[in-house]
Amino acid sequence: MQKYLDGYIPKIMIIDDVEQNIQMLAILLQDNNYEIEAATNAKEALKQLEKIHPDLILLDIMMPDINGFSFAKIIKNNPDLSDIPIIFLTASAVEEDILHGFEVGGVDYITKPFNKKELLARVKTHIDLKLSKEVISRKMAEISKINAQLEDSKQEIERYYRLLNNEIIIAADYVYSLLPNKITNDIVETDWIFLPSQKLGGDSFGYNWIDEDNFAIYFLDVSGHGVASALQSVSVLNMLRFRTLPDIDFHIPEKVFDELNKAFPIQKHNFLFFTIFYALFNKKTRKMKYSGAGNPPVFLTNGSSPILSLESQNILIGTDENAIFTSAEIDIPEHSTLYIYSDGITDPSSFDLQNWNEDKLLDFFLKNANNENMMQDLIDFLKNISKDHTLKDDISILKVKFN
Repeated sequence: MQKYLDGYIPKIMIIDDVEQNIQMLAILLQDNNYEIEAATNAKEALKQLEKIHPDLILLDIMMPDINGFSFAKIIKNNPDLSDIPIIFLTASAVEEDILHGFEVGGVDYITKPFNKKELLARVKTHIDLKLSKEVISRKMAEISKINAQLEDSKQEIERYYRLLNNEIIIAADYVYSLLPNKITNDIVETDWIFLPSQKLGGDSFGYNWIDEDNFAIYFLDVSGHGVASALQSVSVLNMLRFRTLPDIDFHIPEKVFDELNKAFPIQKHNFLFFTIFYALFNKKTRKMKYSGAGNPPVFLTNGSSPILSLESQNILIGTDENAIFTSAEIDIPEHSTLYIYSDGITDPSSFDLQNWNEDKLLDFFLKNANNENMMQDLIDFLKNISKDHTLKDDISILKVKFN
């Protein structure tokens, strides 16, 4: 972030009626190069907010004068303060409270007692997102001003577009940094490729062990392209990576989908929706629970032979608040491979080749099963058959081999 490069120190306000909590958080955050302001009640906090504009508010839900939910509404209804992200601090992860927190404008929550690494990771994520949005908005405002005042000054306008492009590149690099490292071990091997069509896109994915036996795999595609889609994609990705959905067993895919559907209704998120594939592989039983919501078919193969095409069982996330989600379970043979991909790979409107579809894509995977350069060869092939030899949509592929 440019502010960091300029020596900027992000400012965090802690609002908690227990001074011991404030002291503990302040020490931890100051040690990690954050400037801290604190208040023990809502009245004191509002008075301070007349003079300062923090980059993040850590807000206790239970306070004696005004509770955290009511205070969050005050903040979000104030045009001068509404852009400040709020992370709720709570001693009890009750589902109704957490969902209410999202409804009144919170971006995340942290349960007490705090896990230091988790707290720092969430704080950094939301400050980075806020500062990215600020920089891009500021550059866009500067462009609009220059465009109005210097309509004939093409060179000046191009200079500002280059500045904006540089900031978008920084934001894109941040999104890329959230993607998982490729792994190779005696249980699983992964490979992937990630090519947003406009530097920032709605695709993201990840995988991690959620306990000793279960390996989670998740792949999502937010509608649209650009900043808005990327920000929502990052929010969902972090919820899955840090498992922040309230009171949810992440071993049950349909429960995960149900909570995501509640947290991201399209009416409250710029009418953005998303597709998702979520799976849990158990290394002891070699069974995989999985669920899909609007995603393209996921292929399970064994070398050059197909095994299964895992079709989506559910509707898109965010489109129906009353949706009921289901999952399925399959056996995973040794040395089989899972291929997950975004719909941009088989969109017929983007390619000149007739009859290019999921079946042809599966044929490509099977014919190149032993090709170490398969991912790049596929991208080269797609560019060759695409109109104008440029990719029009976000392209992401995740390959997981089960040893």
